[in-house]
Amino acid sequence: MLDIKKHRLDYGAMLIPPSGYRLAKAVAATYTLDLNTLLSIPVALFFSQTLEGNFETERVQLLEAIQRCPDVLRIYHQKGKIHVPRKHNRLYGLLEPCVVGILPEDAYTAFHPKVWVLRYEHDEEPTMYRVIVLSRNLTYDRSWDIAAHLDGEVTDTRQRKNQPLVSFVQHLLSHEGFDGDRKFVSDLRKVEFQTPIGFNNNFVFHPVGIDGHENPIVTQEGSRAICVSPFLHDEAVHTVWENVSDELLLFGCREELKRLQPETLEDVRAFCISDLIVDGESLETGEDGEGEQLEQNLHAKLYVYQGDSTRTLWFLGSANATKAAFERNIEFILELRGRSGVVQLDRLKEELLGKNEQGGIFQPYEPPDEPIDDSERKKLEEKLRLLEFDLLRYLDIKQAEVTPSENEANFDLHLILDPGSRKWKGFSVRVSPFNSDGIEPRELAPGRLSQLVFENINEGNLSRFLRFEIWQEKEQLRSFLMKVEIDGLPETRVSRILRSIINSRDRFFEYLRFLLADDIDKEQVGTGPDDNGRNGNGEGASIWDLSTPIFEQLLLAASRSPRRLKAIDDVIQQLRKEEGEDAETKIVPQEFVEFWEAFKQVVPTQIAREQK
Repeated sequence: MLDIKKHRLDYGAMLIPPSGYRLAKAVAATYTLDLNTLLSIPVALFFSQTLEGNFETERVQLLEAIQRCPDVLRIYHQKGKIHVPRKHNRLYGLLEPCVVGILPEDAYTAFHPKVWVLRYEHDEEPTMYRVIVLSRNLTYDRSWDIAAHLDGEVTDTRQRKNQPLVSFVQHLLSHEGFDGDRKFVSDLRKVEFQTPIGFNNNFVFHPVGIDGHENPIVTQEGSRAICVSPFLHDEAVHTVWENVSDELLLFGCREELKRLQPETLEDVRAFCISDLIVDGESLETGEDGEGEQLEQNLHAKLYVYQGDSTRTLWFLGSANATKAAFERNIEFILELRGRSGVVQLDRLKEELLGKNEQGGIFQPYEPPDEPIDDSERKKLEEKLRLLEFDLLRYLDIKQAEVTPSENEANFDLHLILDPGSRKWKGFSVRVSPFNSDGIEPRELAPGRLSQLVFENINEGNLSRFLRFEIWQEKEQLRSFLMKVEIDGLPETRVSRILRSIINSRDRFFEYLRFLLADDIDKEQVGTGPDDNGRNGNGEGASIWDLSTPIFEQLLLAASRSPRRLKAIDDVIQQLRKEEGEDAETKIVPQEFVEFWEAFKQVVPTQIAREQK
């Protein structure tokens, strides 16, 4: 059932629509969010490709898919948990409508689920839904993870088993909905999901922390159990162990196991992931200096229970073996049941530890001679947690507005912020616009208004995200992005972002060829010229290069994929906005505009249908 060597998790592969289907709507929940990872998601959703590649640069090939996202995609995350990217990218501005922050009730509670619910449609077959339950966030984390997905068709009958999932989605929509959300929920009630091979159909969705749903691990009993959790707390491990009559195998991160009290691990068989596995990618990428060194530690959360018979229960999802996950957090857990040999506890044990407990990715944990004293670390973490929550809860944005700069070419961002009356003893908080180079952060003053002006921001770099930094003396301890409502954003901002990326005839025709390609692969969307590429309007970009059968490709698109024609028409109209009369500076040559207008008269029905 779980072959570690063969069953490697590919996030993108799970998102790709079934053959013949297209994505209609998608809802996702995550604790933390990485914007570069979010940029890669449309590659799977709309191009049916996995997520390898470099998405930090401004690839023109991503534009068409990213521009579809605001209509079909919503990502719900814990407020204050958007990572600050290493590099700026104007494409982030096109994804702002997709991102929704949720603030928990208090500083010690987390919005922690990791789940996708996707709707796929087909011209002839029944509508399908897919639920993906993961242990990882929407980031480029390379840690060891576990995930499961359930597919099902919409039927004519409500499925009672789906109600917890429906409640979870409705909770998300209560924070911010989208067009068509009622239909999305109504059909979700009627989906008949199919479970993975080896499990029967008696699955259960557990939206922990919503509508009275509690964490099932707290009361689950068994004669033997496996607990896989990267983060560990003494009380939670005790809770699991108290409900097991015979044997508990505990798999965790070495540093977390070190923090447990010795008595917590009495009679518990504890294992940690091999150091060679943890450091493997760092060693591999570090030797030749290529790539970013990413640690491959444990991130999976899995609880497997077996009683006196062959009946085995699996609980997988977002919940660590911690007090917060057991008592306070919003989590999402999928419960699977089966009697097949491939889902038995001993089969999983062999996969984790190897045959005869030799050669697996885990090794027996050996506690240190002296317990680790991390009291100072915990004190600092608690202070930061409280400060972050107070900032997110009590920050009052009196004004957030952009106005034209004196040079009439760029814009100024005006902020009036009231951070509240609570003091930040020993810390300072700084704020700045996101996605703009050369702008110094400004410090906020607790207890009084901060009136700030950030001047001369290029229209294509305007963003609804603000960057916050938490400092202790001269050390930056935290940074995160927060989406805010900003008045005065110019209506031309999206077209300016488009024009700043498709900034030459070369790039326009590169994009056009991409849209008309019969097959799109990840090499096309993950590589190619970036913002430092060609910017000339040389003859090589001419559409009249007869080696390109452009007319035939357009006719094929008209018959097979009218959406491509709509995408071409949209980009032409956006690029032509505010263009001058100088023919040499026009990104879309006048000859091609005339050709396109004539072509639209030949196939007006297809384009008009896609505009509805």
